[in-house]
Amino acid sequence: MLRRNFLKRSAAAGLGVNLPLSIDFAQTGASLAQDKVYIPAPSPAQRAWMDMRFGMFIHFGINTYYDREWSDGTLNPQGFNPGELDTDQWCRTAKAAGMKYVVITVKHHDGFCLWPSKYTDYSVASTPFKKDVLAMLVESTHKYGLRLGWYYSLWDEHEPSYKRDWWKYIDFMKHQLEELLTQYGDITELWFDGFWKKQKTGWSKKTDLEGEADFQKKLLERDRAFIDAWRLEGAYWWNMDHLYQFIKSIQPDCMVMNNSTSAYPAVPLHPVDIRSGEKYITVKNDQKTWNWLGEEIYLPLQIETTMSVKGNEKFPTGNWFWHEWDTSVRPKKEIVELLKVADKMDANLLLNVGVSSEGKLRPVDENTLMSLQE
Repeated sequence: MLRRNFLKRSAAAGLGVNLPLSIDFAQTGASLAQDKVYIPAPSPAQRAWMDMRFGMFIHFGINTYYDREWSDGTLNPQGFNPGELDTDQWCRTAKAAGMKYVVITVKHHDGFCLWPSKYTDYSVASTPFKKDVLAMLVESTHKYGLRLGWYYSLWDEHEPSYKRDWWKYIDFMKHQLEELLTQYGDITELWFDGFWKKQKTGWSKKTDLEGEADFQKKLLERDRAFIDAWRLEGAYWWNMDHLYQFIKSIQPDCMVMNNSTSAYPAVPLHPVDIRSGEKYITVKNDQKTWNWLGEEIYLPLQIETTMSVKGNEKFPTGNWFWHEWDTSVRPKKEIVELLKVADKMDANLLLNVGVSSEGKLRPVDENTLMSLQE
């Protein structure tokens, strides 16, 4: 059924996007030596996404109820039971802060789904709460005039096919992506995460290049080697070229992003429409044009950070999910500075909040965000 739907949509849409079939790793910027330099511009869909500038990232899921940041897919879904879930509060606060869109963790690495997916038993349907959180959020975003995006983890610790039948797992993801892209209206952003679980070679968390001679040159070489390794290995295992085309056949204007982690911030894992700059807090030199399919293309940047500043040993710079013991909050002054950093880098800022076990924003987050426009 999915294959027939894909072919039908592809024919109907005419696949009016540049679909990835091969890659050319020619030197970026090699054309600078020519008299006339072609500088690609954002597509209309990219420009519409860039114009939003400021958004709210929402971490909420099974981890919220077990004091975890990451979990292994075995947490009992009976623990998920927000007594006062208030998606209107989330969106009302986002609107008051000047935000234009929200992105929520529809499925984190644990595999728990915030919607009643037909393809897993690990979702809100198996909880005492029962309700479709995404449907509730859609209504609230419409009420407050906000756009909506999904965070979807490629890595899934709960789904059996993830470890037993890889190509069945690819179909599993396609089924879920079809649900997410056909049941909730227009989606402005689809953010993939967890690529590293199938990337055995070609990347490292080591970033100790500072102070070396020719630092910028070596950094660029490191980034290119990472992209090359991704194309040779990661993109194959995740079937990313096909997933990208599948997404575009359903929602051509949905901006696809694949998180390259804080070890390779702002480096594109082709094929994508936007890039992730996780936890950028100061202005960086940012390469806007990248070679893809033998051409220079423009890839906008999104900077992500979180309202929490306390964190733990694994996430020392701040938590993403809510924890009862964490009452730390990023001051208003710092958020204003982050917005200035994003503006100078011509980037969007996506600021995370961890929704509490009751289903509401922390009071410290709500109060801080509500004060941004004062």
